[in-house]
Amino acid sequence: MKDLLTIDMTFSEYHLIFPRIVLGILVILLIVLLLTHLAKRLKDRNFTFKPKFFKEGYDKKKFFGTITLLVSYVFLLEIIGFLASSILFMFLIMLLFIGNMKRKSIIFSVLNSVVTSFAIWYLFGTVFNITLP
Repeated sequence: MKDLLTIDMTFSEYHLIFPRIVLGILVILLIVLLLTHLAKRLKDRNFTFKPKFFKEGYDKKKFFGTITLLVSYVFLLEIIGFLASSILFMFLIMLLFIGNMKRKSIIFSVLNSVVTSFAIWYLFGTVFNITLP
């Protein structure tokens, strides 16, 4: 029974555990959402299937901006490292969702992205001793 609860891996592979756990949880939640939605649709007798991916009037700037920033973040991780790319990503994503370039918004975005990135870096790198990219 003890062997069932242990994982044998090298230190350089520790950072691979967390994404797999998150992916597993997301897949389970996706299945739950799909089953819930399907059950609602089966109860409704007048249901007609009209596939629609986006709602009317969705914010295209925020949607495509987020996709672009996420892809850029992944590529920047290898080039400039976790801390710098996380600070840059958080700063830009906050400005995108705040929607304005006022001085207060920029200061808030810079402070939040720097403090949060350093806190995550310290927590995982030092306290939990998990390697970061």
